[in-house]
Amino acid sequence: MTPAPAPWEWEFDWHLTNRCNFFCEYCHPQIRYVLNRKHLDEPDPGLVVRRFDDLGKVCLVHMSGGEPFMFPGFVSLCEGLARGHFISINTNLASNDVEEFARRVPASRVAKVVAAIHMPERERLGEELTAYARNYLALRTAGFDATALYVLYPPLLDRFADDLDQLRALGVDHVRAKVFKGVHQGRRYPEGYTEQEKALILANSGEYVFNRPYLDGVLSFRGQPCTAGVSSFKVTVTGEVRRCASVPTSYGNLYDGTFRPSAVDAPCPAKRVLVLSQCLSYLVDPPKYAGQATDLEDE
Repeated sequence: MTPAPAPWEWEFDWHLTNRCNFFCEYCHPQIRYVLNRKHLDEPDPGLVVRRFDDLGKVCLVHMSGGEPFMFPGFVSLCEGLARGHFISINTNLASNDVEEFARRVPASRVAKVVAAIHMPERERLGEELTAYARNYLALRTAGFDATALYVLYPPLLDRFADDLDQLRALGVDHVRAKVFKGVHQGRRYPEGYTEQEKALILANSGEYVFNRPYLDGVLSFRGQPCTAGVSSFKVTVTGEVRRCASVPTSYGNLYDGTFRPSAVDAPCPAKRVLVLSQCLSYLVDPPKYAGQATDLEDE
């Protein structure tokens, strides 16, 4: 998922925990109302590290949830994975363990930290934006490629500019804004944005380069050969390894050691994709969009 040859051979998009300290209105319903309400017993960090090591490949492990920092022993997990692999994280940074993470995990082994802001939820919970900025700056100062993420949920568009001003005043200088994917007041998004809203989004996307294809309606690659299932995979909270977020074809279970990848690229069967950035990285012959870079979207 980078323009230059990557130092890893396989990529895993791992939903590692259902636990979350936020309850965002725009979270995907399957996550907000189903997964996040059912906490499972997460595997031991040492077991997961061994399973990835046993694959015999250098991996990039994207970690999301839920909130990754709520995975029991998360910093130890990251420290273990970073010895032989690379990681990236989607987090809300509302954790007291961020500074410990910055001390114990080498920044050179972390491809990206995407730090979601979720302003309405922070305000509801009384989470100070200064605490977010402190954790964000701790990562940046330690050399991590950390980027703030603002989800452009339709009711937030009117306050977006003011929120950006607050963030910049606190030193949060790398901000990306991404389209909302879902249904709001009977309208499906990203198709439901007005032309005026689209212009606002494209003018304020920051480092996030995938808003343009989303707004252009690039939502299906059905029939096109894809490396998903061969060198890139989705791992569910139970350890099941699937082809990708959009296609639930199973290849066994990572936790119990039964995972076996596919041997050949197969055409995409999805009518509508969920994570466009991954598709544009895993397709055998993807369309090109300027500025493509390592990224993992919130699903």
